Amino acid sequence: MNIRVHLKGLLLHVAVLAASLVFASFYGGPAVYAWLYAVLLLIPLSALYILINYKNLHIYQEIDMHRITKGEDHTYRALIENDGFLPIHRMVMHTTSGKCDLYAIEDGQEISLDTRDRRELTSGISCKYAGSYNVGIESVVFTDPFSIFSIEFAVPYTFRTVVSPLITDVADKVLDLEDLTNSSGIKSRHLYEEIPGNDMRPYEVGDPLRSINWKVSAKQNALVSRVPDRMEKRTVSIVAQAAHIPDNCQDIEVLKKRDYFLECIVSAAWHFARQELPVRLIYPAGTVKESIVDSYAGFMDFYGTVADGIFYNSEEEYRKLQELVINTRSSEYANGTWIFIREDPEPGEHHFTVCE
Repeated sequence: MNIRVHLKGLLLHVAVLAASLVFASFYGGPAVYAWLYAVLLLIPLSALYILINYKNLHIYQEIDMHRITKGEDHTYRALIENDGFLPIHRMVMHTTSGKCDLYAIEDGQEISLDTRDRRELTSGISCKYAGSYNVGIESVVFTDPFSIFSIEFAVPYTFRTVVSPLITDVADKVLDLEDLTNSSGIKSRHLYEEIPGNDMRPYEVGDPLRSINWKVSAKQNALVSRVPDRMEKRTVSIVAQAAHIPDNCQDIEVLKKRDYFLECIVSAAWHFARQELPVRLIYPAGTVKESIVDSYAGFMDFYGTVADGIFYNSEEEYRKLQELVINTRSSEYANGTWIFIREDPEPGEHHFTVCE
């Protein structure tokens, strides 16, 4: 709740109150004192009126899809209802205009509702940042009839949407290194070596003749093919160093940093997934988790958790990831290549750090 006093209206009220006191002290009488009491009770009765209006105000908000993509156009709907016995006059609505574009609802738009009245507002909406945050109407402002003061309240019901980041090539310039795709390490689940390996299976139509193991086939009196080994690739690990942000944080600058951070880690994962090269992802999803992405399906699973799934359950999990980063960066990286993506880098430090 935020109370704002209008100086012009307050000075006028004080002047009328002073004049009423002087008038009552000289003349008295029921009519004079009735006027004086009305002036004295104007502010508390107006505050009570506003409080009753707010308690009987219901605002329901929704978007046609709960999970959307940054920059996409969707339909926003708000149902505003006055469930009380007092009319609402010229209530001002403030929207999350810094986080999204509402095409048909302006920030500061006024609305009046009669007793037991309701109004439905619809608009196109486009969210500006990736992440999970409130959109739509975020607060309402009531002003007394004589413009002496205004009270701003948070809306009784907020709508939190999940906005997925765009899939871009922002990480390609950093990760397009020859060393990341050569050498050995993790075995791909989709790519195989050209030379057949030692594993066997019954011959299938289409198997090349050079894959047939003739000795084993002669013993079993049936054709047997050698299966190629899964291709080995260098162990590449991506660590998503997310900042420890409170769940209820709605600051625009924080959302901007999270937006770019999510775009970076999605771009890095997509860089390897589109080549079907395995990459290990380490990221906070409540607890510090690890997953392997080496295909489009694996990437989509990871992409689905990114927008609202990067967070820490506790300070302990945050410290756990920081210790992993410190310990890994102080080693010789003999076990592969490590890529650190930091959400809130120090001044002069890049978001990406590649260590081999």
